[in-house]
Amino acid sequence: MTHLLMVIQSATLLLVLGMVVYVGMRNRTMKRRQNALVERLQGKRYWRINMASPGFMQRSLRLMPFEAKGVLVEDTDAFQVQGNWLKSGVAFESNIPKSQCTVEWLGNKNLRAGNLYWARLNTPKGPILFCPDTGLNALASREALADIFRSAFPDVPLTDSQKNEFALEKNPRSLAAVVIFLGLMLFALLDTFVVSNYQLVDAQIAEILMHPMVVWGMPVGFLTGAALFYLWFSAGKIPARESIVLAMMLATVCIASSLPVLKRVDQLLAEAPSKEYDYVVTSLGRLEPVDKSLGLPHMKFLKANEYWAQFPAGAKYAIPFLRGPIGLWQLDHVRFDPPVIAYYDKRGANK
Repeated sequence: MTHLLMVIQSATLLLVLGMVVYVGMRNRTMKRRQNALVERLQGKRYWRINMASPGFMQRSLRLMPFEAKGVLVEDTDAFQVQGNWLKSGVAFESNIPKSQCTVEWLGNKNLRAGNLYWARLNTPKGPILFCPDTGLNALASREALADIFRSAFPDVPLTDSQKNEFALEKNPRSLAAVVIFLGLMLFALLDTFVVSNYQLVDAQIAEILMHPMVVWGMPVGFLTGAALFYLWFSAGKIPARESIVLAMMLATVCIASSLPVLKRVDQLLAEAPSKEYDYVVTSLGRLEPVDKSLGLPHMKFLKANEYWAQFPAGAKYAIPFLRGPIGLWQLDHVRFDPPVIAYYDKRGANK
């Protein structure tokens, strides 16, 4: 089984590496052809652009976010679009009278945009989708597209969102995401290290994290949650790049805070207070449950060696745990700590 997993991982890595090399080589080829077009444009005003047809942009499976690379050239009364198709390398050229074309800002609405900002040029021969050739950089793409609109299409007004970067605080969904993220993160930290008197011991945390359902369920849950969050953000008119980041942030904090949340729920649903369970000392600071059928965690105390040195191997020791319907064993520090504190207080008073 391990050998099969290694083979699958190696094959996947080689496939991804091959795709990266292929896309890189194809992009370099298209860049050389674009540079050849630019060399012939001495004295003319032009913009380097990537292009795609509306049908191409609707595809889900594609290696590149565009299907042609070229230039948009401005003459006195017309625009000229020149380029080469990505797949075939065939050159094309089209002259469009300014009076017969209109332009529309599309932006960066979803993953199909490829982290780029797009516009639609409506012509008598059909629409052309284009974006500035800035690499896969959303910040530079938005600025460059706004510059094209200001220069080539000055009669088309730009909105504040098109002229400026997206502001998280101005969209209710992105603002809610930030509040939820900070709230869950703060709750998890405070409930784990400050507020709660109940602790999940390391042995049980390790057992939970290594459980097959958690090992396989965590990445599935993360991807599912991130996808659902992304769709929700996209529906709220949040740009694709920000939607991806926010979705990953929320999915991550939901996974990270799930155990503290379950721990708190188990505390609230517990029908009785904590109960003491018998343990036997096996070595210094190490204890095992007497009744192994209950599923109690093994205990290892790395601190307070002087205190635990009082109990030789084989000695019995009672440890208080709270257990609710979820089944978590939570160490009750309110009942567990006083004997340890009293020992060190007495030891300090006798010095």
